[in-house]
Amino acid sequence: MSEWVNTFKGAVLASEYDGATHMNSRMYVSRFDQATWGLLHAIGLTPATMKQQALRVATVRQNYQYLRELRGGELVQIRSGFLAVGEKYFRFLHQMTDAESGALLATADFVAVLASLERNESVPLPPALQEKARRHLVGGDAPPAALPS
Repeated sequence: MSEWVNTFKGAVLASEYDGATHMNSRMYVSRFDQATWGLLHAIGLTPATMKQQALRVATVRQNYQYLRELRGGELVQIRSGFLAVGEKYFRFLHQMTDAESGALLATADFVAVLASLERNESVPLPPALQEKARRHLVGGDAPPAALPS
């Protein structure tokens, strides 16, 4: 198996938590979204390349698991990797951990496809992109998922 990609590191800011000083769920989603861009960049899929090729990444399934609430001021990091790479999809996992203790805080499991902006339908992943993503295949404690055909 390959190494995980470090895709995010930051702190829980005052503007991101509720009255009980717990991080809002929308901020978990935002952090995982930022981590997705870091993972896509690691395989050469950037906003510029997608614009050039008239493509977008379309998430077809996402599953979040919250294991412990985050409080204001805590430091978090996210590592990411691919669980599966097919001809028309990739499945990836983000693991959010406490930067000090290493404890797992939350996970996000996604299945996504590349879609043509012109035709508004999924397209095959280019072989070079598949190969780069396979270099970041990792193990994970993620449940099996129904994958697009």
